[in-house]
Amino acid sequence: MDAKCFKATLQTEFIGHQIEHHTQVTSTNDIAIARGKVGAAEGTVVIAEHQTAGRGRYGRKWESPPGKCLLVSVVLRHRLLQDQVALPNLVGAIAIARALQTTHGLEARIKPPNDVHINKKKVAGVLTELAYDTHQQSFFVLGFGVNVNVVLEDFPSKLCETATSVRIACGHSEICRASLLHTILCQLEDTYLQLKAGETELIMKQFEELQENESRY
Repeated sequence: MDAKCFKATLQTEFIGHQIEHHTQVTSTNDIAIARGKVGAAEGTVVIAEHQTAGRGRYGRKWESPPGKCLLVSVVLRHRLLQDQVALPNLVGAIAIARALQTTHGLEARIKPPNDVHINKKKVAGVLTELAYDTHQQSFFVLGFGVNVNVVLEDFPSKLCETATSVRIACGHSEICRASLLHTILCQLEDTYLQLKAGETELIMKQFEELQENESRY
């Protein structure tokens, strides 16, 4: 992806106004946390084509074939209240699920607390990490990975039955990652502003509407 072209077309108020694009990193969250600690602006976005040490919940490894996924972290500076600590993962998952619905008509659902599924298979995950800057002001990094152009042969054998991608779910050729990311970041900004405004009930309502219902299968 061309970060300059992407930034020029992004229709957000603040998320993505500062973008870093890397060919390879250990983890986009690692980079975003480092930038946040030295004062990176709210909404700073870190994108990578490949991660050598991508991680999910409990330190689980996130598999990401180079150039085929969205690997993104966003610096956000809202000071979370005690009853909001669990919400950023939901904010990210809501944004991804809605983006997949609006861009590709996919029946994306959230598996609590931080995964997005299509047909009960994982297509995306969210990882929020809290940190403090040099002024001891708290911030958090919202990282997410989306399997976009991954094909079945790219998945390790142990994941073939539990993981999917946007391309597989759509059943056609290569998906434009930039277009999908644009929609995710727009959706993310909308839902994040709800978090900042204290609209917890609204966020939970959206989550409940998108939550994966086991009885549906």
